[in-house]
Amino acid sequence: MEKYSLQFREQSVQSVLKRGESKFVQLSLEPGEGLTKHRAPLALTVIVLTGQIRFTVGTESEVLNASEMLAIEPTVEHAVEALERSTVLLVLTPNGVPTKNSTAAGEQALEHENAYQHPELLKQIAPELRPLVHDHIHVCSVLHAVEQSLDREMIRTTLNTIEQELKNHFKAEENVLFPRIANHIGGMDVGPIARLLEEHRAISRLHKEAEELMTVDEHGDEHARSLLTNKVLELSTMLLNHLGKEDSHLFPMASRLLTSDEKAVIANELREYDSIGSVQ
Repeated sequence: MEKYSLQFREQSVQSVLKRGESKFVQLSLEPGEGLTKHRAPLALTVIVLTGQIRFTVGTESEVLNASEMLAIEPTVEHAVEALERSTVLLVLTPNGVPTKNSTAAGEQALEHENAYQHPELLKQIAPELRPLVHDHIHVCSVLHAVEQSLDREMIRTTLNTIEQELKNHFKAEENVLFPRIANHIGGMDVGPIARLLEEHRAISRLHKEAEELMTVDEHGDEHARSLLTNKVLELSTMLLNHLGKEDSHLFPMASRLLTSDEKAVIANELREYDSIGSVQ
């Protein structure tokens, strides 16, 4: 017989008990605190012990008061926010029913080849655009490294690298390259450019969520760490596919479409962005 206290704790996320694959995790949240969007690989039951929370799945939110509970299936993306000082018990259990989304993000096959793993792609890309590819190669090397070693220091390095990618590389593409390609293919709001811009926004959102979970993980709790590593793997997979799409499709296409004068202007303007081509 084991007895556990579920009083409000200083640590916002704390694993309480583990029995086989099942886990019991306590959240102790001040108003406004919570867990950003994430997925759990197990079926989840949320039990509010004290206070009031907002539980969000997709665009739908449900307010739960003390003594109320809610259940969702595995791998459903969700978020938790405390509306007042709250203690919440999370019960994670295997439901015995495999789901099509149960594969971890880092285990999903990449859809596009990138220049880090396939340097021969450089031959198809104009020299003026290669600084962008060299930037990709550096980022890909970091992403592959974090998938091999998901320790906190490597995760911090990876998130810092992606932050620079967002600030410099993404802006260089959006301000310098994409508009000129768009002039040849019908505009920024259609076709591949529109899709790539959408992916930029999605990658930025995942990075922000990973940063928030990094803060939650500062106490080193097992459950908090699993939320962080799953988010980092999801972010890594999306970014690797995005970079591969550009290396294997967009940049070769741009190399053929753009005029010599356009390429020369692009090469000159890329020099304004510090990280572009800094890693050769």
